[in-house]
Amino acid sequence: MDIEKSIELAATPDQLWSLLLDPQTMAGCVPGMQSIEVVSDIEYLVSLKVKIAFVTASFKIRTHVLEQKPPLYLKSAGVGEDAALASSLKHQSEIYLTPLESGMTQLRILTHVDVLGRVGTFGLSAMKTKTDRMWDEFAASLKAKLEQEIQPKLAPDLSA
Repeated sequence: MDIEKSIELAATPDQLWSLLLDPQTMAGCVPGMQSIEVVSDIEYLVSLKVKIAFVTASFKIRTHVLEQKPPLYLKSAGVGEDAALASSLKHQSEIYLTPLESGMTQLRILTHVDVLGRVGTFGLSAMKTKTDRMWDEFAASLKAKLEQEIQPKLAPDLSA
């Protein structure tokens, strides 16, 4: 399954880059994220719980950063499994941050995911619907995090 999504955010690429590479921020923004363990600067172990149709999958995913060009590009890949459902997944993702003339930054993600086993039998339509919902939740959480973390720093100090 190939996924391509984008969103424009009120932040610089540098600001977005630091949030996207902060494990705790991502743990709070990614729907279904149960935990994230930093193994190294380029390796993460993620526990993700996702309900697709009538089945809830709990994947343990090991992700590696393969390439990065701060603050504009990141490529990662990972593998994971849910032993209880005899399912596995493999993903490769690319994130692009593009500064826009408006002062905003476009976040674009391209992901290829292969899902095998019981979870993989639900079909492309069910998985695409779930992916769209997860993207919408992620985008809303990231926007809220930006407003909380970055926007107050940009506001003028009126107390003087």
